[in-house]
Amino acid sequence: MRIVIAGNYNEKRAGANYYATVRKLTNGFIRNGHHVMPFSDRDVAREVHRWGIGRGGDAYANSRLVDLCDNFEPHLLILFHADRISNDTVRKIRSRIPGLSVSVVNLDPIFLPENPPRIKRFAEVADTTFITTAGERLKEFATSTHGVAFIPNPADPSIETLKGFAREDQPFDFLCTIGTERTTPWRGQMMRDIEARVPEARYSFHGLEGRPYLQGRDYLEALSSAKMGLNINRADDHYLYSSDRFAQYAGNGLLVFVARSTGYDEIFSDEEFVFFRDLDELADKLRYFLKNDGERQRIARNGYERYHAFFSERLVARYIEDVAMRRPLSEDYAWPTEVHR
Repeated sequence: MRIVIAGNYNEKRAGANYYATVRKLTNGFIRNGHHVMPFSDRDVAREVHRWGIGRGGDAYANSRLVDLCDNFEPHLLILFHADRISNDTVRKIRSRIPGLSVSVVNLDPIFLPENPPRIKRFAEVADTTFITTAGERLKEFATSTHGVAFIPNPADPSIETLKGFAREDQPFDFLCTIGTERTTPWRGQMMRDIEARVPEARYSFHGLEGRPYLQGRDYLEALSSAKMGLNINRADDHYLYSSDRFAQYAGNGLLVFVARSTGYDEIFSDEEFVFFRDLDELADKLRYFLKNDGERQRIARNGYERYHAFFSERLVARYIEDVAMRRPLSEDYAWPTEVHR
C-alpha cells in the first residue's frame, strides 16, 4: 500500500525530535511492508517564506501536497497534526484519487480548548480520526461519514534503545519531565511535594521554573540517568490519555509510576508499572523501590517488555491501517478497539 503522511517532521530543529510519534509510525508502516512518503507541511511552508515564517508559505505547502499525491497516488493519506493543510486541499486530492482513504492522527488531549475544534474541522473531510484518549467522550466527534478511534502512544525498538532496568549505576532515582508548569501549576507542586516527602531520593525534575524543558540529546541523557520516572499529564482523569512520555519512559526501561485514574491498570498490572491513587501512595512506593533496587529492575523489565509487545510501532500502525481501510482487525489488540461512528 502507498501511504502519504503529512505531518510535522520538524526539520527546523535538525532532528532534535527524532523520537517523535510521527517518526515511529512512519517506521511502523514501512516495517509492515508499505511504501511511505513523508511530507512535512510546516517545513515546506517555512522554506518558501522570506523570513522563515510558516504561515507565509501555507498556500505553497497545500499546492505541494496536491502535487505529491498526484504523482504518488496514495491509497491512504494520513494528516498527522498537519494544521497547515486546508480542508479544500483534502477535497481536491480526494477528487483526483477515487477510493482514497483519509485519516487524521491527533495526539493532543481533548480537554485542551483548541483541540475539539481542530478535530471537528478535519472530520469534515477525513474518514477516521485516531486520538490518544479513549472512552465515550469520542462520540461527540463522530458523524455519519467520520469515525473516531483510540490509539496508544507507540514504542519503537530502534528509537527507544535504552534499557534502564539493566543498570544500577544511574545518578538519579526519580525523573519527571514536563514542558512547563505555567499551564499546569499542580504538576510543579506535585513534584515539590514529592521532594519534600521523600527527601532521600535523588531527583531529576525538568520543566519547573528555573529547570528548562529538555529535548534531543539532553532529553535522552536525562532518561539514561534515572532509574524511575513519573508519568504525569496535564490531566490524569481522561480514560487512557497519556502524552508520549509514557512510551518514552517505559520503552527505555525506566520503572514508570502511573496514576490509576488514567485507566492503564486495566491493560497493565502492578507487576509491570507502579500504579498510585494519590501522593501518599506514590511516596510510599517510591520509598519501597529506593530500598529494593532488585524489585525496581524486575518490574521495570516487565513493563519494558510488555509495553513493547502491546504498543509497538508496528501494531499501532497496523491498527490504523485496519480501521482506515475498514478491514477486519488483523490482531487481538490490547487496547479498546471500538470505532465510534
